[in-house]
Order: sequence, then C-alpha cells, then structure tokens
Amino acid sequence: MSQQDLASLLADVKSARRWSFEAMSRACGGVPTGKRLFQLINSPLKNFPDPDTIRGLQRATGASATEIVMAAARSLGLDVSDSDPDALHIPGISHAPDSTREALLALGREVSALAGDQKPEALPRDWHALAAYEGPQDHLEREHAWNTRGEEPQA
Repeated sequence: MSQQDLASLLADVKSARRWSFEAMSRACGGVPTGKRLFQLINSPLKNFPDPDTIRGLQRATGASATEIVMAAARSLGLDVSDSDPDALHIPGISHAPDSTREALLALGREVSALAGDQKPEALPRDWHALAAYEGPQDHLEREHAWNTRGEEPQA
C-alpha cells in the first residue's frame, strides 16, 4: 500500500474485497458514508480527511493512520514518502530527558550542515588562539617591563 494516493489505496481495498460503497462504509463503522467514499475515490481531494474519517478508513483498510495521512498528502500533491531517508531512529529516545533530546538534535543539525553543501571553513594555523583575549595589551607590556627590572606590580 506504500506510495499510493488516498483514492488508489481505497479503490484497491474496495476492489480486492468486492465491496460496494455502502459495504465499505459499514466496514469503516459508518464514517465515512458511502457517498463520501465515492467522492474520496472518484474526485480530487481538496482537504485532509477529519480524524473520524481517518479512524474509519483504518478500520476498513487495515492501514495505519500514518499510511492514510501520507496517502491523503500525496492526493493533495505534497511530495512525501513513507519514510524520511534522513531520519535517524534512536530506540528509547522518547524516554530521555528534554535536554538530552535537544543536545542530540543540535548535534544532528551540525552533522547535517557538515555533510551538506555547506563546507566547513578551514581552521587557521593558530586555531588554539581563537578564543584568546584580543583586547588592549598595555598592562601585559607594563608587567613584562616591571618583571625585567625586577619590580613588583603595584596593587
């Protein structure tokens, strides 16, 4: 059933089970009605189905809510697939603290930027000095002069 739009998903199930629109509506639990099923299969979809319709279509087709929503999205002309090739599943992550999930997302964004078209800038030879103090240095010169003369700085 993957990569189908909603009309073809419903039409395939209806045909395979040899249902009339009314029989399919009964299999959905009455929502959507036979008339609405006819529209979903034979007319261009203009809006996402409401939650009750999605639940009914799940009952009749055996498809998951995700499959039905994705099929509806395809019917509306959205370019979607059943799985995101860039998605990374980390088992148990839903139980991790928010801070852990946020850290992993930040790390993922950085890796994504490095792997994408964005080329990281080369680090300068003095990369270790990047965080060094770059403000006025007069005090350091005075301290050096005092040390050279053997004097202690005045506090």
